[in-house]
Amino acid sequence: MPVERLFTEKDIQDLLEKNAAPPHGRRNAALIMGATYWGLTPIELSLLSVKDVLSENGDFYAIWIVPEHIAVNGIARESRTGDHALIFFEGYLQYRIVNNLGLSNLSTYRTLDPESKFFLNNYGEPYKLTPRKKGSGVYQPRSMTEQLKRMIGRTNLKGATPASFRDSFIRGCYDHGCQWNELKMISGIKHKRTIEKKIRPKEAELEVVFNKLYSRVKYPFNDLVAE
Repeated sequence: MPVERLFTEKDIQDLLEKNAAPPHGRRNAALIMGATYWGLTPIELSLLSVKDVLSENGDFYAIWIVPEHIAVNGIARESRTGDHALIFFEGYLQYRIVNNLGLSNLSTYRTLDPESKFFLNNYGEPYKLTPRKKGSGVYQPRSMTEQLKRMIGRTNLKGATPASFRDSFIRGCYDHGCQWNELKMISGIKHKRTIEKKIRPKEAELEVVFNKLYSRVKYPFNDLVAE
């Protein structure tokens, strides 16, 4: 199984530039940062509301909570919005306001409907969840997953998948000194082993590696007798 691609800062820059075309470039930029900087899963990206990240007076919270009813494993967790990342989300809100997407008749929340989903699709609607199985009550974020795939597809980032966004967030936090308990807290992942798989390359046993290395190369002679 190939090793999953984790994004470097250069990769994220490439994603941003390749998905910057209007009319949805600012939304795309916010989505990319929502997945790699906020570390949100596709289902969290789909369900996040304006009021979760924005105060009534219209300011982004510097520290905010991913609410338990949308959070992975049902565990509410802390997230942050640093000054350097703010421009990506500010630009997206301006895009929403200018295009009259999810507005209310209130003066609070910059006139945005606080209950509206923060990320909206190309039609200005929430990203829909799809039932995993009819009547099961379990849903999957197929629409958001497809959105992330489309954004990857505009690049040459081979091996990248929708999971690469959040896994890159976890790896990036680890590389910048985040400790195990902190990683569990900011990711909502309960077990160290699960996090360990995301921050370390997937390694196969040497026997498996050597059995597959150049396994399709063909010997160009008919026998072992030297000519």
